[in-house]
Amino acid sequence: MRIIQPAALALLCLGSFCGTSLAQQSHDQEQIQQLIPAYLQAWDRGDAQALAGFFASDGDLMIPTGTVFRGPANIAAFYASAFDAGYRGSKAEGKIERLRFVSPDVAVGDGAWSITGAHDRSGSPVPAEHGVFTVIVCKQGDKWRISALREQTGATKLQVTGD
Repeated sequence: MRIIQPAALALLCLGSFCGTSLAQQSHDQEQIQQLIPAYLQAWDRGDAQALAGFFASDGDLMIPTGTVFRGPANIAAFYASAFDAGYRGSKAEGKIERLRFVSPDVAVGDGAWSITGAHDRSGSPVPAEHGVFTVIVCKQGDKWRISALREQTGATKLQVTGD
């Protein structure tokens, strides 16, 4: 009987931990899913500083050309340049379609994005852009920050097999 009691207590503690962990994971998943709409609102406002503010201090952004911008200051400068080059006033859309936690403080999201209404430097409309993205987010304190964002245009929709 003495052996069973500690084992039962351990299972109860593990069950409580798992329940809390699942509730926390659900809360975290909700917070992560809210990152993209907030990010898109900053895009729609043409707010380069706000976009960079979603990134961790060591975060980076890779755009479809393969160029990587490291750190919020470089990311903000890139977005400011993009807005000045004709993206100000454009409409961005995107959504995380698949989210997977690799640890309690790290998650990987995959989704699709598009941009419409951009113009070239002369003011002429440019064709809509679309592609897929992968985002790695890390929990820092009580906030989720983008550690790495990878955008590509080679694919236009997310297709997942094996789930």
